[in-house]
Amino acid sequence: MSSIETEVISYIALTGDLNTVVGRTGGITPEHFLDPSTRRVFETILAFVADYGEPPTPEAICRDHPSFAFAEESSGPISYLLHELNENRRRTIIDLGMNAVGDALDKGGSEAALPLLKLMLAHVSTVTDDSREIDYAATGTQRLELYRQARESPGDLLGIPTGFRFLDKVTLGIQPQQMIVLTGLAKSCKTTVMLGMTRSAYDHGAKPLLVSFEMPYPEIARRLDGFRARVNPQKLQTGRLSPSEWRQLESALAEPLGEHPYIVTEDRAGAMTIGGLQTKISQLGPSVLFVDGAYFLYDEISRESQTPLALTNISRGLKRLALDNNLPVVVTTQSLSHKVGAKGLTASSLGYTSAWVQDADLVVGMEATDEALFYRLKVLASRNAPPQEHLISISWDPPEFEEEAIDDLPY
Repeated sequence: MSSIETEVISYIALTGDLNTVVGRTGGITPEHFLDPSTRRVFETILAFVADYGEPPTPEAICRDHPSFAFAEESSGPISYLLHELNENRRRTIIDLGMNAVGDALDKGGSEAALPLLKLMLAHVSTVTDDSREIDYAATGTQRLELYRQARESPGDLLGIPTGFRFLDKVTLGIQPQQMIVLTGLAKSCKTTVMLGMTRSAYDHGAKPLLVSFEMPYPEIARRLDGFRARVNPQKLQTGRLSPSEWRQLESALAEPLGEHPYIVTEDRAGAMTIGGLQTKISQLGPSVLFVDGAYFLYDEISRESQTPLALTNISRGLKRLALDNNLPVVVTTQSLSHKVGAKGLTASSLGYTSAWVQDADLVVGMEATDEALFYRLKVLASRNAPPQEHLISISWDPPEFEEEAIDDLPY
């Protein structure tokens, strides 16, 4: 049975397509070939292209490497082969790195092991399935097609719907590489609004991953079930449901919600750091990440929690997660009552660091009003929209969100 490395070289030789392997899609280098013999063949191919402008034929490769045996069959498409090549290299880096970390830990303790651990994690993060380099000068036609689609369907969302008409107008849907921050004072229903966004993302076909440091899973599930069955979540906890409400609940929960997963992790220790969140993303492959209570995260760099430096590093790290994984990241964090003035919540109200506002593509404030269950959604900072606000209500009998009418927004 041929190896993945042999199959990749066979693909290049038989198709003449090196760009898919070494270009943006693949990003493969000689270091990805762990077998010295196949690495030498790949280096020969790169040298041949540098001299002659195109990959060598199988005959040319055999002249330099007569013992090389081409793969007669492929175990999958080239995208699969490249994924496996990247995965094998990541595993090798982790195996070697963990051995070195273990030796350092035995000999010098955690102070000696931590620098090696950080180096290994940084090295692994550079081994991605695709390169981020894009030739702007050569990709005008692709951008033109996107602009044409927008022109032909004005007003259509470009990303995942939030579940709130106002936020959809502001964002055009939450999009890959964006970081969105929901903020407010304690008990301002930030988590409830975030759960509404997770439901909307799931219904849209996205795979949400929810990490909550604010609310335990049973309470999250009750709230989601309450909205789904249109039954007050408190009644689910107390069992005081009418016969009609029980029938609604049975009807809502008797069948699986959908074909794709909606993951809520209770592994808070494993997701307590930016590195831990990256591991969860790599393991579970979500299309959107929600972090409820991001200020609880522990900063691996400063080794601190809930300090200005730690929160600055955490904010920057969350934005990097969005960029590196090409997915939206939506987080909640608290504002501070002593930073709320006569104008209510502002961009200066967020706790302990200005990084939240600097790093986020959109900062939305949740602000209670004098009328119970009515809240203001306030755009505090945005790359694409001016500050503005919108009134919503949250009722529990039955559970639902209501919004005031939306006029044309001021932009």
